[in-house]
Amino acid sequence: MGKLSENLQMRTIFILLTFLGTMLSCKNSENRAFSETESQKDSILYKSSDKNYTASYGSNSRLYLTNRKNDTLINIMEEGVAPNSIKFEDFDGDGNNDLKYGFSSNYYYEKVWLYNQKEKSFRVIDSIDNPEFAYSKKLENSNFYYSFSPNGCGKNNWISFLFSIENFKIKPKGFLEYRQCVDDEKGMYVYKIANGKKVLVEKVNLKEADQKDLNQNWKKFINKIASP
Repeated sequence: MGKLSENLQMRTIFILLTFLGTMLSCKNSENRAFSETESQKDSILYKSSDKNYTASYGSNSRLYLTNRKNDTLINIMEEGVAPNSIKFEDFDGDGNNDLKYGFSSNYYYEKVWLYNQKEKSFRVIDSIDNPEFAYSKKLENSNFYYSFSPNGCGKNNWISFLFSIENFKIKPKGFLEYRQCVDDEKGMYVYKIANGKKVLVEKVNLKEADQKDLNQNWKKFINKIASP
């Protein structure tokens, strides 16, 4: 009787161990499958690097910025980052690379993160992700920036803002409006922005406007709009 009881106990233990082993094996398989699925979701779509930082955009619509120590400085949800738009460039001319990337939509727009030398970190420029401030560049030999944005008529009309950046905020100073559609009063209109209102400074005929690029046009009128 004792021998029979002992065999029964051994058999019961064996069955339990077999059951537990099967459960653990299934759980590990599930975890591996889940991990592989998550890895696929997080695969890198676009990537850009300079000597100090790497920016990458994943299929989970998150943008990451890491340093050489692999510390994560930016981890943000960004829907619709445009292919090949992530780049490092010295946007504000302070000798340090900043982070810039664009978005695909009916109208292209961008985000710019300026490098803060004091804090060793990046901070986004407020409201620069408005299509009116797309393709922004620094105006040569000045503390101002200018944008370029198509404005109807099959993108043949366009607008451009002249602005400064103060405490990571955009301060509009001037405005160019280029009109060449059939029903338009054709010309390039130059405005000064004062207290949030546009004041017409000059109207330029299209032939004269077309002789200069946007940077040159702004340099021509900057003294009528703002002192560098």
